[in-house]
Amino acid sequence: MDTISIAGIKVPKSKLGNNSGSLGSDLVETDSTVRNLQNILYPLLESRPVLLVGDAGVGKNALIYYINFKRNHPTARFSFNEDTLPEDLIGSYRLLLDGKGFAWGDGPLTSAVRSGASFVADEMNLCPPHIIKRFSTVYESNYLELIEGDGTRIHGAEGFNFIGTQNPSEGFEGRKPLPFDITRYYSTVFIDPHTPDEILFILGKLYPNMNTDILKSCIRISLETETKVVSGNLGKGDLEKYHFNIRNLKKLCNRILALKADQPELRFRELWNFYVEPFRKEEDRNAQIELLLKETGLKTKPNLPEPKFEVHKGSLFCNDKEIYVTNENTAKEILSSVPMPLKLREFAEKVYSAVQFKENVLIEYSEEQDPQLILPLFTEISGVPLEAVHLCKGIHTADIIGALKPIAGSQVGWVDGPLTKGIREGGNILITNLEAAGAELVEKLNMLTDDARALVLPPESSEDKPLSLKEDSRIFALKLFRKTKSTPTISRAFRNRFTSVLFPELEDNATLKEILNFYLPEGDLVSKMAEFHTKIKDLAKKRTIGSANLMPYTFGLSNLLQWKDHILRYADESLGKEGLREIAFRGGKIAYSNQVSDPGERKELERILEFSLSGIEIVSDFFQTLEDKKKKTLTPSTEIEKKRWWDPELHKREPLTGKAELKNSGRELREGLEINTPETGGQRKEGPDAWYGQETRGNMGQGEPAGGGGAWGYRTEELYKAFLAKRRILWEYTIQTSIKEFKEVFGRSLEEVELNLERLFDPEIDINRMYRSEGSRIDTRKYISFLSGKGDSKVFDKTTIDKDEEKLKGVEVAFLVSKSRRIFNFEYSVATLSAMLSSAHILDEHDVNFSVTAYSDRMNRKDRIDLVQVKRMDEYFDSKKEEEMFDSLRSDWQGDSIEEYQLLEQIESYFSPEAQTKILVMISDFRGQRGKTEIEHEIQSRDNKRLKAEILKHSNKNYVFLGVGLGRRYIAEHLFPDSIQITSENFYNMPNLIGAELGRLILTHHSSR
Repeated sequence: MDTISIAGIKVPKSKLGNNSGSLGSDLVETDSTVRNLQNILYPLLESRPVLLVGDAGVGKNALIYYINFKRNHPTARFSFNEDTLPEDLIGSYRLLLDGKGFAWGDGPLTSAVRSGASFVADEMNLCPPHIIKRFSTVYESNYLELIEGDGTRIHGAEGFNFIGTQNPSEGFEGRKPLPFDITRYYSTVFIDPHTPDEILFILGKLYPNMNTDILKSCIRISLETETKVVSGNLGKGDLEKYHFNIRNLKKLCNRILALKADQPELRFRELWNFYVEPFRKEEDRNAQIELLLKETGLKTKPNLPEPKFEVHKGSLFCNDKEIYVTNENTAKEILSSVPMPLKLREFAEKVYSAVQFKENVLIEYSEEQDPQLILPLFTEISGVPLEAVHLCKGIHTADIIGALKPIAGSQVGWVDGPLTKGIREGGNILITNLEAAGAELVEKLNMLTDDARALVLPPESSEDKPLSLKEDSRIFALKLFRKTKSTPTISRAFRNRFTSVLFPELEDNATLKEILNFYLPEGDLVSKMAEFHTKIKDLAKKRTIGSANLMPYTFGLSNLLQWKDHILRYADESLGKEGLREIAFRGGKIAYSNQVSDPGERKELERILEFSLSGIEIVSDFFQTLEDKKKKTLTPSTEIEKKRWWDPELHKREPLTGKAELKNSGRELREGLEINTPETGGQRKEGPDAWYGQETRGNMGQGEPAGGGGAWGYRTEELYKAFLAKRRILWEYTIQTSIKEFKEVFGRSLEEVELNLERLFDPEIDINRMYRSEGSRIDTRKYISFLSGKGDSKVFDKTTIDKDEEKLKGVEVAFLVSKSRRIFNFEYSVATLSAMLSSAHILDEHDVNFSVTAYSDRMNRKDRIDLVQVKRMDEYFDSKKEEEMFDSLRSDWQGDSIEEYQLLEQIESYFSPEAQTKILVMISDFRGQRGKTEIEHEIQSRDNKRLKAEILKHSNKNYVFLGVGLGRRYIAEHLFPDSIQITSENFYNMPNLIGAELGRLILTHHSSR
């Protein structure tokens, strides 16, 4: 028997022949590789099943391909996922093409058992254990019984091996630990990552022309980046899972050699694409830039030439990138049909780099962005066919790969899904909504997205060989940024198979104008459209509009393009200048204000829009230029005289044009207020400033304190005398009303808020597909399979929906409420009360433990902090407790402010030892012990600097903070990673705002899985 030496072990050569081409041939035998090969080969030679466990990219499949390449043995690889069924592996019956009979088709496992090939169960722990047990006889006794077919027993032919590969269950989406009653039959081999010296040795062998010093630098960058990711110092809080290994380094080396990017500036560019570009958070990017600068020897980030495009001699050139195209005219037409501001040109260059080197491209974007605008530049410009695969939750693997379906009348046959169709056509494949599908579908693409570049079809397709991607085919995937832990995402193993490119933010004014100028003539109209878009986004972000909504309004680039489309469609010279303004106004309403639910807010937005468009100067050649742009997109823009189109003197108006009526102003309760002017203090402790503070402008509760506190009332001598007449050392600041009266005024609003928040905390839904022999709903796929002799009579769909009722298990919320008299104001007292009541009901309804603690310095001695435990974490919440909480919060607002950073020094005392997700909510004006005239001075005060430092320190310990600022001074947003601001305009929506933020934080930071 002929043998060959692999890792020092004599292995018999196979007579079957290798069917995997050169896969595995480039494996470099390092010390750890030799150990791994030996650990695999000994059980293989003893015909024992092997289970390879290791992180993504450590080369689990490469080891098997290498062994079989060396011994000339075939490999049958099948990617497992959550909806893998026994017939996918074993086989099934199919209808003969003449429609007169059926034929059995072996599945990949059956075929391997018969032929003696190596069967690789890729990502085996993605498959449910009860499915794996269907073929337990294979790994227990080396035979398979075809109960789905004719019932024959097939013994493993000589050379048959069963090899399972999997990532660890920790840290990988969808992976589950396999039970011991399965793994005990396997020889488990843990594949450790290569050491730095081994990585250098491997890459040195694979890329002998690579400069050794540059190679060492690249390896250091990769290892340090991965170490930071694993330790949580990089990528913390952005909810995506990152992984950097030798796979990234191979891509990097390919680029550096082919692009001759050995100069520090060009090398920095390629290092950026792999080790900076995937990260979303600015602090992560800055940390990575420092690392790259240190390794490249550069002092600052290099200024590289702007990307330029040219189609010439059958290729599209983007600086030093070259993409082959089948039709130059088509390529030029596509290139000229898309607006290309600098940010999009830079984005395009990054994608073209990945395309040139046959890398899979993952385009990630926020919901406000619109990558569809530029997709044809990548997916269609080469001229090969394009097939789009649109994913969603609940979609079956067969829906995208293919299945048995009716093809003509009563005939049944195999029909390709879009993914299979795209591979056969040899074109590009675009996979959208990657985040919407779970691991049960996405991981099915493993073999397609790695070096194998192939897809295994199910047995009913009658094809037993993997379907391979053509040389010119590329895979593009679109994925939204993940916002919460409760939504699925791709595993870091799957992400590592792609080159990630973030779609740029296009919301700056200059970029918006450049995009609009591509379609419309330059001038005032374009400028005002961009300004209005920026304005309305800012209003929505600050919740100036939409504060009553559960979720804020979102306006993105698609709104602006919709507005542009309306103008292009209806603008006509016969309408004249006034007609154009009317069209622009109507288009703005359609694209923006019409989606605003509140009539008052909608009217105000329309007023802003009308004012923006009222003075637009339409130059005489506007319509001609517009017509030219419609005819030919790349017509150079006409130079339009740029001058101010309005006279500021004609638009001056009084600052106050009227007074809006406050909603839920609670007039019924005002009589119960002992006092509505809480401020004491100021730069002097006695006299008028004890009431008002210096330079205070009182305005009936709507004014802005200054100079040491200030007040919320009229500064009149009469009011001040009345105050002095009633003043005591400790005045009892109290709302004199009962919980019954409070709910008579605000009860309905609280109920609406509770109903809204209920949706945020709805349990997760799990859809389980089951099939029975009886029922009321027939599954077409199962029925066709039954008629074709594929399976049993279980054709009735009995899909069930389960609710994960323990979704919020382990969440605890601690509220810290400032009760200093400085912020005792009618609006904010009511806001705090209503927020606490609604939050308490919702959290208690979903079994989320919470506590409420009030704090102040009651005696104003500056030497103590008085904490009042309104509700303990372990206390049961009922109507009695609700009334106690109400009474505690409506009264006794007589303390002074404190140094709030001290509250966080013993933060662990607010939570129980069982808490998994700890959220602390602070409600205060955050002005420190001594308010200052300028907000900048308050933000930079000693108190707030120390408070911010405490927040940052504990955020790194996985505490989650929400700052609720009271008053017109936006201080909380400078101290807390997440904050909301309650002013006199939106105080009545505080329950909704705080509830929505609480819901978002819980969904973002907590996962019971």
